[in-house]
Amino acid sequence: MKSCPKVFWLIWGGGVLPLLAAVLMWGSGIGIPSQGTNKGELLQPVQSLEQWGGQPQRHTGHWSLVWVPAGECLPVCGEQLERLRRIHDALGRNADRVRVMPEYSGLAPGVWVVDPLGNLVLKYPLAYEGQALLSDMRRLLKASRLG
Repeated sequence: MKSCPKVFWLIWGGGVLPLLAAVLMWGSGIGIPSQGTNKGELLQPVQSLEQWGGQPQRHTGHWSLVWVPAGECLPVCGEQLERLRRIHDALGRNADRVRVMPEYSGLAPGVWVVDPLGNLVLKYPLAYEGQALLSDMRRLLKASRLG
């Protein structure tokens, strides 16, 4: 059988060129999005349970959606917690891995996502979009085997 160097180099280049392009993209950052796919504010670095003053018995072993009101809790509090409970129910089979709870500690007002180790992971403003929070929670629960 006769070998054809032109075909060899085309096949070889077809395998190596994507590899070189990937290395150049990784090294230069060109073509790589600067922000992630999360809709909430990702805390970098995460705050541990001790840093934010959470209670270990309440905030470990499961994911938590923690709602912190701004100032005094008015009738709006019940509506906001109900809204979070609807998001919780929309998680379907993963709903048992998540707890919804109000918190009146030193955290800034908003909705906080706490991982099963007690770390603050994401923060949403008080006027959050429910679909964005639901999307982030589904992604976190799919990626995590904890809780």
